[in-house]
Amino acid sequence: MGPKKILSFLVLCSALFFNPEARADMRPVLKHRAGTPPFAILREILATGSRIKPAATILAGSSAAPYITWLADADARVQPEFILAQAAGKIYTVRNLANQLDTSLGPVDYGVLYLHSPVLLITGNTDSEAIRLFTAGYGDLDQTIRRDLDHLNLPLGYPGNDAKKEEKKKELRLIEKNVDYQVRQAMERYRDRINRSRLVVVGSVLDIANYYGRGANQLIIININGETDGETIRKMQLLRTVDPKLLANVGRPAASEP
Repeated sequence: MGPKKILSFLVLCSALFFNPEARADMRPVLKHRAGTPPFAILREILATGSRIKPAATILAGSSAAPYITWLADADARVQPEFILAQAAGKIYTVRNLANQLDTSLGPVDYGVLYLHSPVLLITGNTDSEAIRLFTAGYGDLDQTIRRDLDHLNLPLGYPGNDAKKEEKKKELRLIEKNVDYQVRQAMERYRDRINRSRLVVVGSVLDIANYYGRGANQLIIININGETDGETIRKMQLLRTVDPKLLANVGRPAASEP
């Protein structure tokens, strides 16, 4: 390699290592699934619609409140069938980055104050890309994404500058901490309905990656109306009629109790 080529190589390396924007461009990006072009996706959507049988009873005119106003992360793996087996007409869904109340106040208010759902279920999830984006530092992302992630400064503190993947236990603590914070925010906002026993605020984690060791895609309830102690939650009047076997997914591991 000649002197000119060596010099050019050194200049390129300097540009990459000392230019933040260049390093930002090196961030791994999520790509479209290989072999799934848009026309194939549209075809699947239309084919699904053609297989749906017309309902004998039209639900459009029903005035019944949905069982749940569900505030969840925008992760495509998080689906309502993990919450209720028959979810149609029972779950009013609001989704955003890291299941934050502040970034979706209007839609959540609509579910709680207008539709009068008796349960506000706030759900974080393991293997959370939104939490990892926040903790790694996100200054290189688009302004609209940064604005939403900025709200996580309150529950989680300020992000570091290390893009290293979070250790599972640390990531889980952050996910739980965020859920607890969102529950507190909701309790302040909807205090009147809670005091009149019209609303229960439930904090939960959908364990996509089996961090809790209870099986993938299990919904773990970690907070009810601000109570975070698992044993206390299981003894709540609210759960007195629940089969004790079903209470296995209530409460976080003792090591992570706040």
